[in-house]
Amino acid sequence: MLLAALLAPTIGLTALAASLPPAGAPTEAGMGLSARALARQLHEDGADATIKTLDEHKAWPQLRRAVAAGWSGWIDLVPELINHTDDQTTARLRTALRLALPRNPRAVLAVVDPGNGPLLGAGVLCTPHGMTAHWRTTSIRAVSDVHDIHLAHQAADCQAALSAANTVTGKANSGT
Repeated sequence: MLLAALLAPTIGLTALAASLPPAGAPTEAGMGLSARALARQLHEDGADATIKTLDEHKAWPQLRRAVAAGWSGWIDLVPELINHTDDQTTARLRTALRLALPRNPRAVLAVVDPGNGPLLGAGVLCTPHGMTAHWRTTSIRAVSDVHDIHLAHQAADCQAALSAANTVTGKANSGT
């Protein structure tokens, strides 16, 4: 009993340390920008004004890092923003979503276009082209662990895109 009482603070601190992001990892508080504030601006001012603000404050890298880290609130904003961005920003947002896929597959699948469209379709977001073998393996595992009836179609499309590998060379197929 005495041993448990002595170890309790240490165990609590260990649990706290385990729940904190690793040193150097981006935290929303340190970004000077929050998903909630950006969502509010999107709702009140529209996508074009929000994009202009992101440009003026040079906040795109922060937004992309948050998306790539798998933060749901940020991932949820991408569909509304991506329809109004230039080609380079669109490509970078898609790359951030691809990086987020193994980290937060549920959030990424929720923004996948169920019609497999050119901006946010599974054929674009889930293709292994240009990604590492480790990304592909962890993405396949992560997507297969999502059991949500509302995301079943997107998950199936994503699995199909992830599995589209050239069996002769063992290299990922670019989809072209």
